[in-house]
Amino acid sequence: MNTPPLLVVFPGLESLGAALARDTHRIYWSDVERLVERGLPPAVSVRVVACLFGFSARLVGAIQRSPERYYRIFKIPKGKSSRQIEAPRVALKVIQKWFGSHLAAACPLDDCVYGFVPGRSAPLAAKQHCGASWVYSLDIRDFFPSVSSGMVSEALRLKGYPDHAASLMAKLCCYEGRLAQGSPASPALSNLVFAPVDQLLAEIARANACTYTRYADDITFSGRTEVPARLQEEVRKALQEGGWQIAGHKEHLARAPRRLKVHGLLVNGRFPRLTKGYRNRLRALEHLLGQGRLDEAKEMEVRGHLAYARSVESLQKSSDGG
Repeated sequence: MNTPPLLVVFPGLESLGAALARDTHRIYWSDVERLVERGLPPAVSVRVVACLFGFSARLVGAIQRSPERYYRIFKIPKGKSSRQIEAPRVALKVIQKWFGSHLAAACPLDDCVYGFVPGRSAPLAAKQHCGASWVYSLDIRDFFPSVSSGMVSEALRLKGYPDHAASLMAKLCCYEGRLAQGSPASPALSNLVFAPVDQLLAEIARANACTYTRYADDITFSGRTEVPARLQEEVRKALQEGGWQIAGHKEHLARAPRRLKVHGLLVNGRFPRLTKGYRNRLRALEHLLGQGRLDEAKEMEVRGHLAYARSVESLQKSSDGG
């Protein structure tokens, strides 16, 4: 799904203003102008959102009142268990895609953030840790579901949204009072909500002469000297005070000469490398692909793995000056 323009079907503010009802224009127009000037999506009321997309105000109001009715719920395999996906239906999905994409474009993130940011990736995050003597990594438990609608509202208010607009978009972008696993707005909103913690963790890294990166819910610290004595304690405290929980079985501290892995890539050398097991699996999949023995879905999955491997190899070439 392509992202609709900032003003969706309207070529400019003048035409949008002319399309709004007189009372809506009088009450909300100053907010619309202020947000658009900053590149932020002008989702300031039910009627403004409805006008932008050509929806009825009744539909947008119904979604606001009972958002759960506008999702499809299903499960996908995740390791030995499954993950519930809350996928918005078309009308809501279009609004969420528009809002999340333009919000992300208007709110630059710190250099330490690599997830859901155009031009950044997990391999690039891993590259920041190459040559380290140790790696400390952990996952945040239930990253999207941990972001409440109240946290979303507060983050939007801090970016300049009026209270009523922040509350509206929190309702339109959340499922059962939290970010939905499957909403196109969840990546941008989770990054926005987590930004203060990113800044605090980056400060901890600087104070301890470490490197810090985050890719979605995956947090990594590394360093070239000894592991700072209080690093793990400080990181846990920062997350706990921010209302986040660590997935206990996904907290690891590894020291060289043991294998150091970040996002599944080896970072012991000058550039990230695929593990031997992953490379062997790729060769087997590539062989099956060449023989035409894969169905369409599996073929797409394999091509995705091959593209990922090429992106990792390209980092090696750039490190070598190739």
